[in-house]
Amino acid sequence: MQLPLGMYPHNPTRGRDPIPRAMGAMLPTLLLTRPQASAEDFAKQAQWPGRVVISPVMKVVLRQITPPAPGCGVVFTSQHGVRAVAEATQRRDWPVWCVGPGTLAAARAAGFVDLRGGGGTAETLIAQLCAARPMLELVHFSGAHVTTDLAGRLNAAGLRARAVVSYDQLEQRLNADARACLNAPGNVVLLVFSPRSAALLAQQWRELPAQQARLHLIAISAAAAQRLDGVFAASMCIAQTPDQAGMLAALGQVQATLEPDQNPR
Repeated sequence: MQLPLGMYPHNPTRGRDPIPRAMGAMLPTLLLTRPQASAEDFAKQAQWPGRVVISPVMKVVLRQITPPAPGCGVVFTSQHGVRAVAEATQRRDWPVWCVGPGTLAAARAAGFVDLRGGGGTAETLIAQLCAARPMLELVHFSGAHVTTDLAGRLNAAGLRARAVVSYDQLEQRLNADARACLNAPGNVVLLVFSPRSAALLAQQWRELPAQQARLHLIAISAAAAQRLDGVFAASMCIAQTPDQAGMLAALGQVQATLEPDQNPR
């Protein structure tokens, strides 16, 4: 019997029976719904032995932006913000704060040189900035949809900060391959990387005519998991850290319980 997501605790992998192992030789399908380039990178890192279906529920579209003035500090909370600034200017010498290792790596690859890590979450980034109290205006390059008003929080703490919306996250419909695997019997491991993508996915799930897949959900955070309203799942796992490394680790744990005995890795 499948249970609705809302019945699982925030850390549902603790204190529950293990996920049933897959029967027969059929490996679960891995369904990735993040933007295309990010999904392809994740699939390469995951090295999933079964079928991989990529169907982005969001398309990132960069906006034309005005680069910050010299003497400002730059705050990135996504690789898309890095791309937006890198495409707007050749300048790379601002002091830069990056929320996590993925964003930090993207900023380094784009040529930014004065880099600082933010601890992996918006909360740790805010705490670090409040502790450091840089004496300059901080410019946060964000998407149109955010879960944390970072600039507002920094201003409330006595720092100078403003947000610049540098990209849009436009909804996309699940493609035919994704709809087919969700409407057919079989195990599907589905990952969600943000609260917005989770909400879009949940809406499209509810519109499917005959959901039959046995879903094993992996969410990057409790906030993302909570947005999967109405999605019925056989299991639910929340990554220990809200980044790609945490999602890869969670995927490995789920895979270990689902992979058929006759197909060991």
